[in-house]
Amino acid sequence: MSPRAFGPSSGRGTRSGTSQFTFVGENNQSEARSHAMRQHWKGRHRQNRESKTSHQKAASLPRPLLPQVTNVVDEGRSLGLHRDSDRDARSDREVVGDKPQRAGIPAQLMCGMSYALSSSRPDPFQTCPVHLTSQHQKLLYHWIGTHAAMMFEDLNVTEFNPMRDVWFPLDLSNASSFNCIMAHSAAHLAHLYGGTLPRRGTNSSDALSYKIEALRILRLWLSDPETELCDDAFAAVVRLLTFERYWGTVKDWKTHRDGLQRMINAKGGVEALHGNWRLELVVYLVSLMSRPSWLESTNNLDRISHRPLSTPVTPHTHPLDIQKIRCLWLISFIQDMRTFMGSFYSTGLSGYPTAHAAVELLRQNFQESAEASLSTDTNVMEWEEDMLSCLFSLSVLIQDSISDLYDGASATVTGPSMMNGLEVCLRSSHHMWMGSVYNLRIVLFESLATLFEDGDSKMNYVTDLVQVLGTLSLQARQGVERCLLNLLNSLGNNNILVIDDCWTPDSLLSSMHGH
Repeated sequence: MSPRAFGPSSGRGTRSGTSQFTFVGENNQSEARSHAMRQHWKGRHRQNRESKTSHQKAASLPRPLLPQVTNVVDEGRSLGLHRDSDRDARSDREVVGDKPQRAGIPAQLMCGMSYALSSSRPDPFQTCPVHLTSQHQKLLYHWIGTHAAMMFEDLNVTEFNPMRDVWFPLDLSNASSFNCIMAHSAAHLAHLYGGTLPRRGTNSSDALSYKIEALRILRLWLSDPETELCDDAFAAVVRLLTFERYWGTVKDWKTHRDGLQRMINAKGGVEALHGNWRLELVVYLVSLMSRPSWLESTNNLDRISHRPLSTPVTPHTHPLDIQKIRCLWLISFIQDMRTFMGSFYSTGLSGYPTAHAAVELLRQNFQESAEASLSTDTNVMEWEEDMLSCLFSLSVLIQDSISDLYDGASATVTGPSMMNGLEVCLRSSHHMWMGSVYNLRIVLFESLATLFEDGDSKMNYVTDLVQVLGTLSLQARQGVERCLLNLLNSLGNNNILVIDDCWTPDSLLSSMHGH
């Protein structure tokens, strides 16, 4: 065996890693050199192939794209965001043994999200009671967006936020309630994109399918003695009532309302829900309703008003927070205005010119007085109380004239006769109220007493509406005034909204603050 028959590369490339020897003649030096060169180039080619293979494998793996931690932190601080601890600065690396290893792009993106969300609450979509599909997410985004100001505004912890503090936790507490808000959101989207009026009833197949699923789950609970009176069952029935008020029928609403009352009685009263304060508030609020609209004068609104000799808010030993109930009532009332708008658009005030002139007087007075009130305190002023009394009197009277249609009657004599009677009363006293909101208030109260057998109770109910709204913020009062003025005024103007921006129930709802 010639010692020159192998060089430094002659032993490379074997899978076992051992040297490979070739025997050559001692006198044949050229053969030895040729063999050594062949082995050398074989090793070089093998090396190149291995290097190319390793590069291809590396290219197929996620490339580390690390964020600039300093810039992210500075940007977060400029937005008012702060990281909780220094370990977030190391969250873009994974530690294996004692050596830090760079993570892939998905982990680094999550790191960036943690910077942006470090001062907020956990992702609500991770706490939903059902597995979310893309359709769920779309509807949930829309539902949250309709209450954007209340959901995301940075309010003080002492300020009450109806959506964030009550409805959002309740709606995510169980699958039936969640499907109810999906149905509500789907119906509203169908109304927006379909260009239909927000009247009762919906043709959205998505909304109806979610409602059916919510009912299926609720029936399972109600058929089980251990769950028939559980908190989830109460929350689901309340949300079903919400859907039926705006997108269902009065008949279905009454069915669920009767069922809720039987559940309350079986539970031992609303006070039996005191362990769940959120549920207690919403169940008590719904228990005040005998009709599916706060413009119906048969509701028991006096229990949360400041009217003298009104019924106490609650007879049981655990007093409820009246102001929180009023805040929840406001959200419900704003949604009622949307339904009221759709219900009356078919006729409107176009056939009642004197009534329309009264609304025009109120609109002019509001525009002259509203700006001046912005610099004052939030207490209800005399002009505003007169304004609200007039608006609620007109709305309650109109609501009563269309109640028979809500009940499914094909025709009604009461409705037109009520509106005709109002027109006669306003025309005969035109010289008294023209130019004076105070005098218009007196005339409208007299009209209620004349046109209805229970006129006194209707006047008291209008007072209750004014009293409850008067305990809320200036933003809430003027928002309701704007919406009712825009609605009533547009009804006599070829059904075209005179002022659309921030003067509609949807605009008010999406901009309403929690306090």
